[in-house]
Amino acid sequence: MTDSTSIKNLLEHQPASDEMLAMSVEELDQILRLQQAIFSQVASNIACIDVLSALCHMAEKLLPNSVASVMLRDDQTGLLNVLVAPSVPQVGIDALTGLVPGPGGGSCGNAVMRNEPVFVRDTFTDPRWEDLRQLAIDFNLCACWSMPIRNNDGKVIGSFALSSFENRSPSGFHTRLLDVGASMVNIVLAKQSQEEAMEEQRQQLLTALEFDSLTGLPNQAKLKMELDLCIAEQSLLLVNLDNFRFINTAYGPEFGDQFLCKVAELLTQQFSDAELHRINADEFALYYRETVDLQQQIEAFKKYLFSQSVQIDNQSFSITFTAGGAIGRRSLLEHAVQAMSQAKARGKNQYHIYNAELDEPDQTLRRQYISWNAKLHNALNDGRVTPFFQGIRDNATGLIVSYEALVRLEVDGAFFTPYHFLNAARLSGLLPTITRVVVDKGLAKIAGTNLTLSINITEDDLLQEFLEEYLTEKTAEYDVDPQQIVLEILEGISATGKNNHIAQLSRLKQLGYKLAIDDFGTEYSNFERIVELHVDIVKIDAKYIKHIDTDSKSYEITRAIVFFARNAGIKTVAEFVHNEAVQHVVESLGIDFSQGYLFSEPSPDLPMSGND
Repeated sequence: MTDSTSIKNLLEHQPASDEMLAMSVEELDQILRLQQAIFSQVASNIACIDVLSALCHMAEKLLPNSVASVMLRDDQTGLLNVLVAPSVPQVGIDALTGLVPGPGGGSCGNAVMRNEPVFVRDTFTDPRWEDLRQLAIDFNLCACWSMPIRNNDGKVIGSFALSSFENRSPSGFHTRLLDVGASMVNIVLAKQSQEEAMEEQRQQLLTALEFDSLTGLPNQAKLKMELDLCIAEQSLLLVNLDNFRFINTAYGPEFGDQFLCKVAELLTQQFSDAELHRINADEFALYYRETVDLQQQIEAFKKYLFSQSVQIDNQSFSITFTAGGAIGRRSLLEHAVQAMSQAKARGKNQYHIYNAELDEPDQTLRRQYISWNAKLHNALNDGRVTPFFQGIRDNATGLIVSYEALVRLEVDGAFFTPYHFLNAARLSGLLPTITRVVVDKGLAKIAGTNLTLSINITEDDLLQEFLEEYLTEKTAEYDVDPQQIVLEILEGISATGKNNHIAQLSRLKQLGYKLAIDDFGTEYSNFERIVELHVDIVKIDAKYIKHIDTDSKSYEITRAIVFFARNAGIKTVAEFVHNEAVQHVVESLGIDFSQGYLFSEPSPDLPMSGND
């Protein structure tokens, strides 16, 4: 049935002509049905060509003995080509391909040229069909009515036409049919254009997410997707450029980008069987969808680089790289990363291929980490992390003059040393929390005394940058002079520490805290840095002290350390003094203090004074 309101609205938008006003309700209803059918197909996301073909078929039913067509104008050439003409044979479509809009270009050529409807009653005689006369004769196209298709800006983009096998002129109904049809074509094409634009944007977003903007290579996200999809044996090789950071700094980021692009080209050439990805600033991944000899690949590339150099802006660069590889079906990227870490641990220009038997973390050790992590959290929540105190003897007076706070973890009445939980604490990021506990409980113990307390400070503590504020707060709370606190740091922090770490230690020193180097002699020390920090004490590592009475090498190393410290005005402490023979040598070398079980065992209680 016809919707009278819709018909009324349609009539209100009709041209005011006798012919149009003569249209019957049934004819208007037919146009409304056509619109409804096309809009329904558009809403159902039916393909553009199929919708336009349906439009042509419907129009042909409303003008028996005719064929309908949609032609589009090529933006580049300006020529017309058939987009849809479902009832026209291919030979006819071919004949219309590349139609030039113009005075003799038929109804469609004229409609597009003039941007107005063109109704030709007799194509065999009308001059507007001069260029297409033979086509009209060959296919018996006696009449042709064409309506220009305009986009939303009013620009002509093509034509919608009805070609009849009879000589006739359009009625008001058929004129309206052509007008509505042309509008429907524009709607369908506009929707398709929007969808294509959205798809292009989607592809651009996918490209941005999955491809590196500098080199155009697929990135790490793309690599992970490909690895997840593949279930067969695969091979993955990570290649990290040595010294790229220095090149980037010395020559600038723009030059660094050129360098990376050049390396990407080189890798593509040398590993033609691999899919190359850029997964980090200076790290690439070579992905094989099969098992390959990664060691052979690496060695071949190293051999090539040994005799070749990279040329950029008339400058030559020799390249070395560190690599980590893995072969398998699952967790390939994780295993390659593990292999890369092992290669880097051995230095630059190294490589390692993942071996499950050798490289997989020990499951027993992993369970221990998990267990101690849980125990640590529970103990911290329950207040069962506490310092034990070990006395430090002054070898000049024979008195215990200071104490070191050694952290202990209490579980079911038993106390555990850091040997059991240190790695778990480091992995879980709990070292700074433990340091705060030791500082708080340690300062509470020496409050109201003149005792000196040594507290171990970790690199994690310096990374969090809380020490100055926290120590200031706690020394004020317990009325402890900063001079009573010795902050013990590992040798490596003082020798190769980050500038920010050194700055923190210098400020703590200025606030009055003393600095001690713990386990001195275990690493390659930067003696100049120790002097620069005005270190007060060096604690000679236990491995040199415990056999100093029988091991000449330990004796000589210790003697050299004492000589350096004495000349620098730094006090020395011998750790792990466990018997009289060791103590005798310690005293003979002039070491200032002794710490060990010979004089004091760690205890939760802190004597106010003592001697040997």
